[in-house]
Amino acid sequence: MTRLTTEWIENMKNELPQWAENLEDMTHMSLLNLAAVAGDVSRGRVNSASWRIKVAVVPVTQGEGIIATFCEQVAAIVAYMGFDVFVTEQTDVWGIYEANQKGATIIFLADDMYFLALNMAKNVVVENSDATARGFVAALEGAVGGIRDRQVLVLGGGRVGRAALGFLRQRGADGVVYDIDQKVLKGLKAEGWKVIKDKAQIKNYDLIVDCTPEANWLTPEMLHPDTYFASPGVPLSPTPEALEKLEGRLIHDLLQLGVITMLVMAC
Repeated sequence: MTRLTTEWIENMKNELPQWAENLEDMTHMSLLNLAAVAGDVSRGRVNSASWRIKVAVVPVTQGEGIIATFCEQVAAIVAYMGFDVFVTEQTDVWGIYEANQKGATIIFLADDMYFLALNMAKNVVVENSDATARGFVAALEGAVGGIRDRQVLVLGGGRVGRAALGFLRQRGADGVVYDIDQKVLKGLKAEGWKVIKDKAQIKNYDLIVDCTPEANWLTPEMLHPDTYFASPGVPLSPTPEALEKLEGRLIHDLLQLGVITMLVMAC
């Protein structure tokens, strides 16, 4: 999991309304509907949960420590979805205890390795990689009017990429994967996934979910002219010139889609 920086997310809270408007315009779905599709739950269930479930975000100091404003930004995203949410005053285990004592049913917390949402009442654990993959696949599906029986290329065969492949299959799409590591590709092929070994083949796919953590390696010449590009990858893979080519067909954010999907899955 790529570690976010304060600079990347410090204005996220203020940008939420515009982000939501842009995403809804592109995906032709309300934020609530998109999250429900991604989390494979009903919209009514999410609505019901929003007025009866309290959410806490617990700062965690393990490893490299707390990213300034991270917890506040997560809380702002949860609040934007209509939930009662607070950031605990205490950190780590003490923060979990505080969340429990203040009546939180769902707890968000992250260290250097995992970002989780825990439903304490239902013993449900949602991991960000899975939720993020689902969120971006659902957004791509909405943007192109459906992905059933269509080929979708996943860039990167790590945790998020594997989760994206699984959810693409669940949504009826034909997932294909590319990874720079040939050993990773060999393992994925052995598991039954379709793979491409040459990045020159990327331009053959007009639907892409990018789950790679390397910046500025995807050039305009490597993209199909009509590519729709959904990218939870941090930082972005396309070069500035490629981003211009993708204008109006790029779905990307640093945190929001993953968090709203985690939230509805934890409900």
